[in-house]
Amino acid sequence: MKNCALVEELRLTIDKNLNILTGETGSGKSIIIDAIGLCLGNKYDKSFLRKGTEKGFVETVFSSDNNNLKKIMKENDIDMEDGIITITRVIYSDGKSTARVNGRTVKLSLLKEIVSYLIDIHGQHQNQLLFDPSRHLTFIDSFAGENIFYAKKDYKDLYDEYSKKKSELSRLNDNKDEMEIQREIDLLKFQINEIDSANLTQDEYDELLKKREVFRNSEKIYNSLNISYEAIHNNDVNAIDIIGRIVSELSSVSSFDDRIEAIYNDIERIMYELQDLSGDIRNYKDNINFEPYELEEIEIRLDEINNLRRKYGNTIDEIFEFYDKISKRLYDILNRDEEKERLKSELKSIEIKLNEKAEILTDIRKKEAEKMSNLLIKELESMDMKNVAFSTEFTEKDFSHDGKDSIEFMVSFNIGEDLRPISKVASGGEISRFMLAFKTILADSDEIDTLVFDEIDTGISGIAAQNVGEKLSDIATKKQIICITHLPQIAANADTHYCIEKKSDGERTFTIVERLDDEGKKKEISRLISGKQVTEKTIEHAKEILTLSKEYKNKRVI
Repeated sequence: MKNCALVEELRLTIDKNLNILTGETGSGKSIIIDAIGLCLGNKYDKSFLRKGTEKGFVETVFSSDNNNLKKIMKENDIDMEDGIITITRVIYSDGKSTARVNGRTVKLSLLKEIVSYLIDIHGQHQNQLLFDPSRHLTFIDSFAGENIFYAKKDYKDLYDEYSKKKSELSRLNDNKDEMEIQREIDLLKFQINEIDSANLTQDEYDELLKKREVFRNSEKIYNSLNISYEAIHNNDVNAIDIIGRIVSELSSVSSFDDRIEAIYNDIERIMYELQDLSGDIRNYKDNINFEPYELEEIEIRLDEINNLRRKYGNTIDEIFEFYDKISKRLYDILNRDEEKERLKSELKSIEIKLNEKAEILTDIRKKEAEKMSNLLIKELESMDMKNVAFSTEFTEKDFSHDGKDSIEFMVSFNIGEDLRPISKVASGGEISRFMLAFKTILADSDEIDTLVFDEIDTGISGIAAQNVGEKLSDIATKKQIICITHLPQIAANADTHYCIEKKSDGERTFTIVERLDDEGKKKEISRLISGKQVTEKTIEHAKEILTLSKEYKNKRVI
C-alpha cells in the first residue's frame, strides 16, 4: 500500500498458516486491517489518505481454486489466469475511489461478491457472516457435510421438477383475470390470421427485392442489352462476323501446324458461344415487360411483408418462429382449464413427496445443529466463555431450493439473559472468539482460504488465551490466518510474526512492518508480557511460552 494513513509505502508478503501482527497501541495495526478492508469493498474515508498527498492505493494479491469464484469471474468477463486475483483500490483526496480486479474496473457490489469467496475479516467493526441469518443454514449444512449431501441432492432434484411445474402453471394465465385472458385470445387470433393470410414463403422477400430492382432499372437494362446485342450480332460491323472471318482464314491453314489448329479450334468455339450468348441477350430483352402495374404489385407485396416484419420479426424465419410461439400460447390458453387441473394434480403429488424429503432435511439439520452446538460450547468454554448458551431456532418457510428451513442462531453470553439473535448480543471480542470456535469445527468444509482476526483477545488472558492461540494454530494448518493480538500466549503460536512500529524522522511520522526472526520474536513476546520494561524474567517467560507453543505443534503433528 502507498500513502495510506501513516504508511508512506509498504509491501507485505503474508505466509501460509498463522501470521501474527503485534505492536504497541497506536503503532498502526489497524491501518493494515483497514487497508485490507478497502480491497474488500469497504467504504473509503478520505482521512485514511496520508496527509499532503493527492492519491494512494492498496493492492492485494490472492490465489484461489474456488469454483464459485471462477464462475463469478467468468460471468463478468474477468480473466483469472492460474487462479491469481489482484484487487486494487485507488483512493483520492476528494473522497472518491476506484476498484479494479485483475485490471478490470468493477463496482463495489461486484468486488464484495468476489472477495466473499476469498477472505473473512472478524473484528469489532466488520460485518460478520455470522450476523446474517440467511447464512446460518449454510453453516449447519457445511458442518453436516456428507451426512446431508445426498438428502439435499434428492430434495433438489425433486424441487427442480416442482419449480418447472409451477412455472408451467403460472404461464397458463400469466396472473391475468378472465377479461385480460380474453383480450389476449383475441389478439393472438388476429396475429395468427394476419400471418396465415399473408401466405409467406421462405425466400420470397429476397426474391421480391431482386425483382423490384430489375423493374426499377428495366429501361437501362434494355438499352444496355440492345447495344450489346447489336455489337455482337446485328451491326454492320459486329463481333460474330469479325470472328467468322478469322475462323475462315485459319481453317485454310490449320492443317499445317498443330498449334494453328488449336488456335483455330478455340476461336471457332468462341464464335459458337457468342452466337448462343447473342440469342440469350435477344430473348431477355425481348421479354422485358414495362407494365407499371407489375412494379406496383411488387411494392404492395413488399409493404405487406414489411408490415409483418415490423410487428413480428426482422426476417421471415423470425416471423415463422413468432407464429409457432403464439400458436402454442393460444393452444395452451384455450386448453388451460384442462391443463391447469392436470398440473395442479401433478403439483399436489410432488408436494407430498417434496414435503417428505424436506422433513428428512430438517431432521438431519436438527441433529447436526445439536452436535454443532455441543462442540461449539466446548470450544467456547476453552476460550474462557463459560456461561454461553446457544441454540438453533428453526422456523418453516415455503419450499425453496434448500428445503423448508429458516434457521437463526440464538445465543446468550451471560447467565440469566434470554437467548437472542447473535448479532444483537455479541461484542467485538466475543464475536471474534465465537467465529473462531465456528471456524475450528468447520475448518475442513469452509471454502474460504484466508481469515483475519482482529481484537480476538478482548477480555481473555492466561489459559484461555493459550487455548485461543492453539485453536488459531490448528485452523492455520488448513487455512491462512492473519491475527492482530496483544497477548503473548496467542502471539507465541505464530508461524510468521510481524512487528508493527511507529517511527518519526523529525518531520513526519510513519508506520513500518518488520518480519521477525526467532530472536526478534522472543524479544517481542517479552515486550508483550511486561511492556517497555523487559527483564531477564520476562525473557525466560517468553522462552517458556514459545517452548509450550512448539511442543503443542509437535504433539499435534505426531
